[in-house]
Amino acid sequence: MAWSKLTDMELSDDEKIDREMPGATPSKPDFPWGLRISLTEKELEKLGLDADCDIGDMIDLRAFAVVTSVSKNKSTEGADSCRVELQIEKMAVESEDEE
Repeated sequence: MAWSKLTDMELSDDEKIDREMPGATPSKPDFPWGLRISLTEKELEKLGLDADCDIGDMIDLRAFAVVTSVSKNKSTEGADSCRVELQIEKMAVESEDEE
């Protein structure tokens, strides 16, 4: 698996429409749910990152994750789906704003 290329995971306009749920808020997320992680003061301290980040700051993140679940489904209409769940076990961060 190549690690040298970063891939933009932003949803296309069509994907945003496909994910719309009735009664949901009018704003649609730019990125899929599940790609967001949360770090508390404890994790920030472990990573050596100050908690004085501002919204919009860019963080360079490298991580190793273990596959914890794989689910594959094949529907009668022929549309296959796959879901892989990962547990991040090791990561490093660096502030891109300081570079």
